[in-house]
Amino acid sequence: MLNFAATVAGAGLAAIVLVANLQGAPLPKDETTRAGATLLDPMTITSIPAAPEQRPTEAIRLIDLRSGATCRMPYPHRLSENFSFAPVGPDCQGSPDLARVTKWRRTAEGYLEMADAGERPVLRFMPGDGVLYESVYPAQAIVTIVPAKS
Repeated sequence: MLNFAATVAGAGLAAIVLVANLQGAPLPKDETTRAGATLLDPMTITSIPAAPEQRPTEAIRLIDLRSGATCRMPYPHRLSENFSFAPVGPDCQGSPDLARVTKWRRTAEGYLEMADAGERPVLRFMPGDGVLYESVYPAQAIVTIVPAKS
């Protein structure tokens, strides 16, 4: 058993050394190439055009992953902590949750909250990973918000 542990440890150490050698050492400042690597010329780098300016999203698409319903709404740029009218379109009626939404707001914690006419929360969203927002309330709701394509 001890031989096995020593063999595994030795193989692991050899793998680490091999990976470190494959990555190569940093290039000295006065070299332009080494083992196929090329240093970038600062003049070339600055001449690469910048990425196009990102325009703010003008519309969002809500996607209810349980019902399959999707609907488009204007992006909530100017929401405050007070509820305001949510312009939910008729295509949201296919979602049991989205069909109840009439108001929305942004909370002090940064959540996007959607409510019914009585201002009772229907859905709560947090900024998402890979999407603009993802639902966090109620637990059974699976609604995401993404930028709408024209």
